[in-house]
Amino acid sequence: MACELLACCQFFNDNMKNLPKTAEYIKEKLCFADFASCIRFRIYKEFDGVNIPPGLDPLDVEEVEKVIACLRKKQESEGKAS
Repeated sequence: MACELLACCQFFNDNMKNLPKTAEYIKEKLCFADFASCIRFRIYKEFDGVNIPPGLDPLDVEEVEKVIACLRKKQESEGKAS
């Protein structure tokens, strides 16, 4: 089972584009297996992008907000296609 954020998560596109083999390894270990240990996934599940407490890495928080926006757009477009 894959992480539900995988379709919208930009971690590999933004941070790992110059390390494709490393990205693939991490993706296999994290995104397709132990995604519950991913900080972005945990922020998403715990706070759903709202009321995120201060003190978390601002980049991770920003990326989670982008993922949520992306997922909403996908849901909207799927709803229109039905």
